[in-house]
Amino acid sequence: MFAQFVITLREGMEAALAIAIVAAYLRKIKRNDLGKYLWLGSGLAVLASAFLSMIFWTFYGYAESYAGLWFEAISMFTAAAMLTYMVFWMAKNARKVKGELQEKVDVAISSGQLLGISGLAFTSILREGAETILFLSAAATISFTETIIGATLGLFAASVVAFFIMRGTVRLDWRKFFMYTSILLILFASGITMHGAKALQELGVLPSIVERVYDLSSILPEDGPLGSVLHVFFGYHDAPSLLLLLVQFGYLAIFGSYVREVYRKTRNKRPALLPKI
Repeated sequence: MFAQFVITLREGMEAALAIAIVAAYLRKIKRNDLGKYLWLGSGLAVLASAFLSMIFWTFYGYAESYAGLWFEAISMFTAAAMLTYMVFWMAKNARKVKGELQEKVDVAISSGQLLGISGLAFTSILREGAETILFLSAAATISFTETIIGATLGLFAASVVAFFIMRGTVRLDWRKFFMYTSILLILFASGITMHGAKALQELGVLPSIVERVYDLSSILPEDGPLGSVLHVFFGYHDAPSLLLLLVQFGYLAIFGSYVREVYRKTRNKRPALLPKI
């Protein structure tokens, strides 16, 4: 549930950040009258995301029934790849976000294409919505109930924080927010990569190498209270094969160290990863 909470909180905050930047810029250039275009695009994006989720979950139920482990493996690896890309992209390009959004607003105003502001809000929110649906699909193959609860709580938390940010009553250190959530998401991505490898292992596509490296089922079973949380979030298995351990720790060694290096380089450049809104 915590993993799903972090995913929806992070994605919700990314969408809120884009809208807050545009809204603040419209206030700065004294074009508050254009706010209606911003909120029009935002509202349509929320509806489109909801519609997209219904289509996806309908297909998800059908595909899972007929494709089983293959669908699970593909969804796991796809979600892990997208999650990793998203973390890397934000870590490297976050400084450019504010300037690029403001430039697009200027182009829309100068060209008289005011619906371009709606389009900007629409694409910003829909992109995050689509990513969230994909990531949650991977989590749902592990625990559907926890996915629904965690996602709902994450969206609620993101909405509350976004509301206070828009009102100017909360100042968020975006660098720390994205850095810490990136660490959690990399851990989660390593877990779903491990789940994907396990599905391929059960299909006979990948070898176990060593079938059981250790067995903690009597101490920390993966279906127990703590074990189930670790299973969903980190991909914990109480009796993993050598293949699963190599996949997970190999992922962490490569991508975890890379994320750490990217944020280390940004630490001394500016006090915050993103400019203040």
